[in-house]
Amino acid sequence: MRPPAIAYPVLLADIGGTNCRLSLAAEPESPPVALARIGTGSYRTPEEAFESAVATLPVRPRSAALAVAGPLDGRRAQLTNASWEFDGPRIAAALGLEQGLLVNDFEALAASLAVLAPADLDTLVAGDPEPEGIRLVLGPGTGFGAAALLTRGERGSLIPTEAGHIGIGPEDPAEHRIWPALAAGLPRVTVEHLLSGDGLVRIHRAVAATSGVAEADISAADITHLALDGNPAALMTVVCFWRLLARVAGDLALVFKATGGVFIAGGIAPKLLALADRPTIGAVFARKPPMEALAARFALHLVTAQDAAEQGLAAIAAGPARFGLDDPKRLWFG
Repeated sequence: MRPPAIAYPVLLADIGGTNCRLSLAAEPESPPVALARIGTGSYRTPEEAFESAVATLPVRPRSAALAVAGPLDGRRAQLTNASWEFDGPRIAAALGLEQGLLVNDFEALAASLAVLAPADLDTLVAGDPEPEGIRLVLGPGTGFGAAALLTRGERGSLIPTEAGHIGIGPEDPAEHRIWPALAAGLPRVTVEHLLSGDGLVRIHRAVAATSGVAEADISAADITHLALDGNPAALMTVVCFWRLLARVAGDLALVFKATGGVFIAGGIAPKLLALADRPTIGAVFARKPPMEALAARFALHLVTAQDAAEQGLAAIAAGPARFGLDDPKRLWFG
């Protein structure tokens, strides 16, 4: 039995380990309207956070589409880097919702690839993309996520992953030099350990230690500001970060054979774009012997739209079947 259409208005929530962005879609074709940006730790439960944003609306939402930065278990989810837990039926009861849907945050970003405009992207590597090739989105934020969008005609599928937790090792002399410091205290080095906000701090600490420079242990935001001001250790940190990000993007492109393009999203990369050495990024991204011919076909873009996840959630709400989410087992009801 096919589930009923999503009832509008729809509450849209992009929920990360640090912040929760809330917006409202009034109708299927209307753009999301921002409601609030809430610190994930500001409320005891997500229900309390959502209610704070919708309590004064003239018309309350009838449904919700929630993107959660963590793995899903049916109608339930847990943030990987924060304490909030999500239970679809419980949320529906608390907010008086008729229905809703939980997705991984990178599922929402993958869905946005079907609706983002060219102005929402900055192309780093042109490649030779195929119109119906698999598209892959990945990116660093509080953690590291990745998901793919597979389209075949009017239907598609979203493929979430836990790619942030795969292992990674050094490849060039500079990486070999700092790797012992990067790996210190870790049972294994994962992509998320290096390509996240904490990863930027870890790289900076390792760069300073191996360069004999006395640098304070500072935040990812401080590293970004110092790098833009020309601080040597911060600049080297950003250079290393971009090279690792390009390498991982190219590796995951091979995993998915992402001939539709690779898209970097998340909160960190756009802030570091001014310091991106595009020729080096392109070279590292495509240096995949013995698969250089295939890797040369992959395009690499940076998603510059700040509301990409909300655009993806709005697209999912308007047409769940378009993304293979018209499954009653994924939907929950009040």
